[in-house]
Amino acid sequence: MDGGSSVPVNLGAEAQVALKKLEEAKTKEEQIQAIQELLAKMSKHKGTEKLERQLKKRLSRLREEIEKEKAYKARSAPSFNVKKEGSGQVVLVGLTNSGKSLLLNRLTGADAKVGTYPFTTTSPEVGILNFGGAMLQIVEAPPLFDGCAESANGPRIFSLIRNADVIALVIDLSMDPIFQVSVILRELEKQKIYLNKQRPKVQIKKTGEGGIQIIGSSLFKGNMKDLLDFLASKRIVNALVQIKEPVTIEDVKLAMDESASFRPALIVANKGDAPGSARNFNILNEYCGSSFQIHPVSSLTGKGLKELGSALFSSLNIIRVYTKEPGEPRSDKPIVLKKGATVRDAVKHMRPSLLKKFSYAKVYGPSAKYDGEKVGLDHILMDGDTIQIYIS
Repeated sequence: MDGGSSVPVNLGAEAQVALKKLEEAKTKEEQIQAIQELLAKMSKHKGTEKLERQLKKRLSRLREEIEKEKAYKARSAPSFNVKKEGSGQVVLVGLTNSGKSLLLNRLTGADAKVGTYPFTTTSPEVGILNFGGAMLQIVEAPPLFDGCAESANGPRIFSLIRNADVIALVIDLSMDPIFQVSVILRELEKQKIYLNKQRPKVQIKKTGEGGIQIIGSSLFKGNMKDLLDFLASKRIVNALVQIKEPVTIEDVKLAMDESASFRPALIVANKGDAPGSARNFNILNEYCGSSFQIHPVSSLTGKGLKELGSALFSSLNIIRVYTKEPGEPRSDKPIVLKKGATVRDAVKHMRPSLLKKFSYAKVYGPSAKYDGEKVGLDHILMDGDTIQIYIS
């Protein structure tokens, strides 16, 4: 024992073994484990009271030291938290040397470090892509690798990815594309991040009585007993279960898993200028073209980057709407709204107080039957529209 404390001679055999483990323990974690074991094995009586107090005091001190060390490491480690800015966030994800840094620089004018050696990017790099007035935040994540999910930085990398509005997988066409896609998807799914999938349409509402009632049971593709057993394992014995699409028991589990994330994604097939890139693009397209939109580019030559910008904008499901005053040209800077937004949403974005005085709007652009069409608040806008608001 530290501090030269005396040890009671009447410790039991199991406690003596735990005490020996404590004396041999080297790390703080090993000491904590040994103290906890000793306290559990030690008989509680007057002869052991002093030792028990000493052990608990030492245990408290060790835990406090470990927490301080963790806090220091957290402060000194590079931050992977990227505050969202602009109209949407796209995170570039890929293996090392896939060309993410050069792609970020070419898209946004950022100054990310570019290197030909592995793991050049060790913390997130950020840039802004101005796409026709819509500011898209592009974030380069540190490279993934086989086993990344279990690595020290893994949780921070995947927290960054999980927070994205859209995930862009950057695949190096000079290398085996199937290997790259497989590693990326495997590591993401280890962290319950699923791409281009929706949460299974199963709703479970607990009720106070009545047992389990299932609506849409014909859509469950499996043994109903497995479903009931699973619900029972979650202590759900009274509930209304609504199944709205064909599902398996695994789908039901996924629907109930609140830690699962579902994100839209596309593939950037980079290094289209490299020898063998055309062949690897065909392999990539055959392997996952049905699940992902694939956009071939060359960050080196700039080929395909304009089209990629358009694809990133479209993947965010947003639209640009311009405003106009009577007799004046339209505004240069658009307001950015979610796809499917109405004139009401646009007015709220501009100045909510205008809603009370709203009379009608004139719309010029894709959603109008003709330029200057008079519409009401429920008119659905499209990307590139210009609106002119009239109040009473």
